[in-house]
This record gives sequence, C-alpha cells and structure tokens, in this order.
Amino acid sequence: MESMEARMEALDKKMDCVLKNQSTILAILSKLTHEDVPAGDMFPIKTVEELERAESKIAKEVPKYDNIVKKIIKGDLSRNLDGILGPDLIMLFNYDGILGKMPFKNYTALNNALLNAVKEDGISSRVYIQLIRAAFKNNKGRIAKRKYDKKVKVQKHKDNEDKDRDPDIENNKDIANLNVVYI
Repeated sequence: MESMEARMEALDKKMDCVLKNQSTILAILSKLTHEDVPAGDMFPIKTVEELERAESKIAKEVPKYDNIVKKIIKGDLSRNLDGILGPDLIMLFNYDGILGKMPFKNYTALNNALLNAVKEDGISSRVYIQLIRAAFKNNKGRIAKRKYDKKVKVQKHKDNEDKDRDPDIENNKDIANLNVVYI
C-alpha cells in the first residue's frame, strides 16, 4: 500500500509540473503546427479578377491558405464568408451559378480551403455544399438589409432637413406670400 501511495505522490508531482508548463508547451506546439501568415494581403476578395488571382495562389500554396482561411472562417462559414469574399462578389455568385449568377463551385482551390476550414467539425463535402449555399443566402440577406437600412437612414435625414426648412416658411405666412417688387 505504501508503494502505491508513493507512486501516486510521484505522479501528482509530475502532473503539477506538466500543468505549470502547459501554457508554454501549448504556445510552442501552436508555433510548430500553425504558420502565422497575415490574411490582409488578399482577403476579403473584392473583384472577379482578384478571385482568379487568389484561386491560383491558393492552388499553389494549399497548406498556407488553408490556415489563413481557417482563421478567417473561425468555424462559422455563414457568419464569416464576408471575410473571404467582399459584398459585391457575394452578390455576383451562388454555388451552382444559376439564375444569372456566376458559379462559385468552379473555384475548386478556394472551395477546398473553405471545406478544410469547416471540415474539422466533422463536416462532409456534401454538407459543405449545403453550408456554402446557406452562407451565400444569409450574407446576401445581410447585405440587402444593410443597403435598405442605409437607404432608410438617408431618407430620414432628408425628411428631417425638409421639415427643418418648411416650418420657418409656414410659420411666417406673410413672408411666404410676399410679392417682391423690383424698382
């Protein structure tokens, strides 16, 4: 029994040592497994030409861009697609290219990077296609709402300016009805 207790105490001491150094160990492992590459040089992609260039870059350096896309997506493709594609591109594309839109499925390197970014969650390629379709739909809705909200805000501002001008004229009807006579 005493030897068992001695072993347990020795294991506890070793475990304490590991726990004390855990953050250092995790930081070193993180540096070894993930290459920190700035994502701002290419993302979000704003034009079709930039998308073509990005597709060729991603195809040449798959692991590098897999990590970048993974950092941008942060596990939620629907919320963070606008970190990969700009709003104008989102509006130009859908996954299959139907209804007058351009097909996003033709950009296989970028699609593979997006798939790898969400694949860690145990998602298959079939489910990925459903996710990317939903992501386009949700982001288009957000973009349309932002555009509408901006339009309403501008209209309210315009209406307020008109109201600010009109009461002055209406309150002083003598000035409004004044005929100017030039001598």
